[in-house]
Amino acid sequence: MTAAWQPWRRLLPVWLPTVVVCVLAAAVYAWQTSETGGRAALVRNSVDELEKEITRLEQIRDQVERERTAVAELNEQFEYLYGEVFGDLDERLTGILRAVGSATRSAGLMPHGYSYSAEEDRKHQHIQFAIQYSVIGDYSQIREMLSALQSSPEFLIVEDIAFSGEEEATNRDLAIAVQVATYVARADPKTLERLTGGITKTPEANDGESEG
Repeated sequence: MTAAWQPWRRLLPVWLPTVVVCVLAAAVYAWQTSETGGRAALVRNSVDELEKEITRLEQIRDQVERERTAVAELNEQFEYLYGEVFGDLDERLTGILRAVGSATRSAGLMPHGYSYSAEEDRKHQHIQFAIQYSVIGDYSQIREMLSALQSSPEFLIVEDIAFSGEEEATNRDLAIAVQVATYVARADPKTLERLTGGITKTPEANDGESEG
C-alpha cells in the first residue's frame, strides 16, 4: 500500500495545488449559488429592493394622477362658477331682481326704494353688483326674507341690514334697509351706467394700477 502511494507522494507538489484549487472553486460555486449567500442572494436582494422601489413609484404615480384629476375637476368647477354662476350681468339681471322680489314678497313684505351700485375688483377679476331697498315688517318676516335671499340660486349675499325702530320690540313693525350683493364675471358698461351711474373700483384695484 505504501509502495502504491510513493508516486503520489513524489508528485504531491503537482497534484495537491490542483486539488486545492478545485475544492476552493467548488466551495465558491456552492456559496454563490446558495439561497442565503453569494451572488444568488445578492441578486435576490436587488430584485426585492427594485420591486419595493417600483411599488413606491407606482404609489407616487397614482397619487399624482389623483391630484391631477382633482385639479382638473377644480378648474372645471371654477370655470363653471366664473362663467355660469357669476356669468354676465345682462343675462343674470332679471333673475337677480326676480329672486330679490320673490324672497321679499314671500315673507309678506313689499320692497321699495330700489337703488343699485357696482364695484370692480380687478385683482379678483369680478364685479360686485349690489341692490339696496327698504321694507317694513316684523322680525319673523325679516328672518324669512333673509333665509330666502341666502338660499337663492342667484348667489345672493346679504351685506348689510339696518333697522330703525325699537330693537327690543318683537311684535312691532320696523323699517329696514337691506343691501344684497352678488358677483358677476362680466358686465356691459352701458348697463352699469344706466343702473348705477358708473362703476367704482376697490382699493386693491387702485393700488395695483398705481404700482404699475
